[in-house]
Amino acid sequence: MRRFIVGLLATVGALTLLAVGGIAAFVFNGPLASRSLPPSMVLSIDLRSVPSETTSTDVLSGDLWRGSRDLTETLQLLWRAADDPRIVGIYVEIGDESAGLARVQELRQAILRVRGKGKFAIGFAESLGGGGDHFADYYLATALDQIWLQPSGGFAVAGLAVDTPFLKAGMDRLGVHMEGGKRYEYKSAPDTFTETGMTRPARENLQQLIDGLFGQFVEDVARDRKLPAAKVRQLIDQAPFDSERAHTEGLVDRVGYRADAMNEVMQRAGTTQDIVTLGDYASDVGRSKTRGDVVALVRASGTISSTTGGGLLDDASGASSDDLVDALDDAAQNKDVRAIVLRIDSPGGTYPAADALADGVARARASGKPVIVSMGDVAASGGYLAAVRADVIVADPGTITGSIGVFGMWPVASDLLTTLGVRVDRVSVGANAGMYSPYRAPTASQRAAIARDLDAVYADFTRQVGDARKLDAAQVDAVARGRVFTGIDAKRAGLVDELGGLQLAVSIARAKAGIDETKPVEIQRFPADNDRWQRIFDRVLRLTGIDSRGPELRAPKEVRETLARFGLFSHQGNVRLPPLPPLWR
Repeated sequence: MRRFIVGLLATVGALTLLAVGGIAAFVFNGPLASRSLPPSMVLSIDLRSVPSETTSTDVLSGDLWRGSRDLTETLQLLWRAADDPRIVGIYVEIGDESAGLARVQELRQAILRVRGKGKFAIGFAESLGGGGDHFADYYLATALDQIWLQPSGGFAVAGLAVDTPFLKAGMDRLGVHMEGGKRYEYKSAPDTFTETGMTRPARENLQQLIDGLFGQFVEDVARDRKLPAAKVRQLIDQAPFDSERAHTEGLVDRVGYRADAMNEVMQRAGTTQDIVTLGDYASDVGRSKTRGDVVALVRASGTISSTTGGGLLDDASGASSDDLVDALDDAAQNKDVRAIVLRIDSPGGTYPAADALADGVARARASGKPVIVSMGDVAASGGYLAAVRADVIVADPGTITGSIGVFGMWPVASDLLTTLGVRVDRVSVGANAGMYSPYRAPTASQRAAIARDLDAVYADFTRQVGDARKLDAAQVDAVARGRVFTGIDAKRAGLVDELGGLQLAVSIARAKAGIDETKPVEIQRFPADNDRWQRIFDRVLRLTGIDSRGPELRAPKEVRETLARFGLFSHQGNVRLPPLPPLWR
């Protein structure tokens, strides 16, 4: 009976997925399929929400189905548009004031490349800097050759502010305190729970970081808007003010509504009257696919852990070192791949998982293929450790990186339980059993053991950095102890090799692999986008007790036979989906 039920569930799941695939094939290849684009057009891009590093498989929220694009694909489309003779210019909707600065810098570089090809770039914003503590929307807008601002919107770009709550006093009142430790004084993440305010080292480091980011913003805005840097700082200090003053001071080019901006776009386009969205441009059936030497792209986005959680229809936000190492291995073994680019956007994670990913990078390099790391908004702590063994590390100027350190903490609510009259008894064996319990504080000897563990992790982390970056002990100490840096400061400190974005990383990978610079390269993702469906399929199978990952699959004979009928059981013993149309495009 059990085998019958398992086989039935697998059959129903397979039929459901095949039905979805059939519907998708009809939608994307039938009468609703996209058609070739006009011979001359304006590309319209909505950046009111700056694309994230990756697109999730959250079916319930629609992420798997909607037409949104991640940062990598958006950048590739802009790179293509720059060289596409059919594109005469771009129109951009601006409005994401809190986007990560490294992503904004990547988009700025892509827009400036479009302009460098002699094409116009016009943008419209309803308002700029409405939150008053960030400047991402205006920073992105200044890459355009003409900025339109709605009359009622105003200019409220007032600088950069970071608020940090400190919970210790409140937790003390509740009878809860934190146990654990950190290495060392600049590793400020735990301070929220262990301090009543910013420590001197933490304040010093954070101030240096935001001064550096704001300095990059001022320098780039001053250059692009042809204003003195001192004038830009003065205007920021006087904000907020209305749209007319923003125009008078040269911060924007025109004041008007979206329709006015579109009229300007049509005038600049001349005889071209066709406007296409980024989605239409991406699905252009008249475009020949780039063929050439393959550069693999592997992306690590989110907190690094050994496995990624999530429900049946949703991936948790995180980077699984198991999956990433598999992707690196696949790319290294693929005979068509000439080089590998590892894109990292991660604040860190567990030390073993980050170390495993770093080892995966080293093994991919050992295969003879260069591995280039491209850092996104943040590549800190474990995110930096994962990068350290690459051939070349590329960071955006605004990438937040470093944080070479470690911490481990957990709450202990013994006082709260006493106040509530709750008694917790324990039966244990082993001197340190229960040392991480939330019910009672560790003993002095247990605290010493925890401290030794933190010291060991920190020593190994700093050793790996020193070995990989060829830094002596004094240099490692100067960049470690939990300090964070901008990409610019990290390069000065020897933590990264080059400043730039994903395109620079691909160019370096091409050069390292000996690919002729006149030949096209094909950027191929590992794992492929179709694996989003595979991950959902794997979860469905695991509900029936089947692990479809790896050659060690042991499924009941009835299940194997059922899946084989639909071509879903490979000769290696894996359960794999056939290729499906990319519904998320």
